Amino acid sequence: MEYLIYLILGLIQGITEPLPISSSGHLLMTRLVFDIGEMDVFFEIMMHFASLFAVLIIFKDKLIALFNGALKTIKKEADPTGSLSYIGLVLLGSLPVGIVGILIRSPLESLLENYGLIVIGVSLWVTGLFLWAVKPLTLTNQGTKITVQDALLIGLAQVIAILPGISRSGATFVGGLFRRLNVATIIEFSFMLYIPVTLGVSLLELLSLDTLSVPIGPLALAFIASFTMTYFSLKWFRRLAIAGHLKGFALYCFSAGTFALVFFFL
Repeated sequence: MEYLIYLILGLIQGITEPLPISSSGHLLMTRLVFDIGEMDVFFEIMMHFASLFAVLIIFKDKLIALFNGALKTIKKEADPTGSLSYIGLVLLGSLPVGIVGILIRSPLESLLENYGLIVIGVSLWVTGLFLWAVKPLTLTNQGTKITVQDALLIGLAQVIAILPGISRSGATFVGGLFRRLNVATIIEFSFMLYIPVTLGVSLLELLSLDTLSVPIGPLALAFIASFTMTYFSLKWFRRLAIAGHLKGFALYCFSAGTFALVFFFL
């Protein structure tokens, strides 16, 4: 049974992390509905690392180009790609969620302990409404150059995703669309933001650990499941988003949000 639980949680993490439907909301809802209990912090860290590795592989060409371009700038060579500036924008966009996350962590945990399903339900509805509202922009936006203002607004949108049920990829996606950026540019920047945020949060969590009590076998199975599903889920989402197919995600958020609210009040 332990292997099955870990496998299911790994699959949920992998499938939902790239999609605009909130991985944290689905993981918490699964635990609350099936009374699984709180998972070990190290397990959560490893699931995020699994998703992170998949993101690194998918965007490896972009990351290599950024590294080479930044190296040219440091060496005072010409870099027409503006890689160092782009890296700076990624770090700037990552700051808001890091600061706010540290400040509200304790009160948020208390809120979720008592009203987790309500928070998830309402947040999923909010995610769905925004996805529905911005659908037309996916086919009309043409912007490809990210400015300081874009990075800040997208970074602030990411802050809202601290709430389980508000999708991180969805929030940054919507924020970018409101800034008139095109879908391909937003998705790339969104998952560039995912890298420092995941590394920063995971590092803080690791430093706070006293002991490790996660069974290696089930953890390895969940890690593989999370990595594999993140890889394919992100590729699938990128194709759908570029084609402007967000309606299905919005309808799913409405359905999942309604389920969470109904289950809480039953």
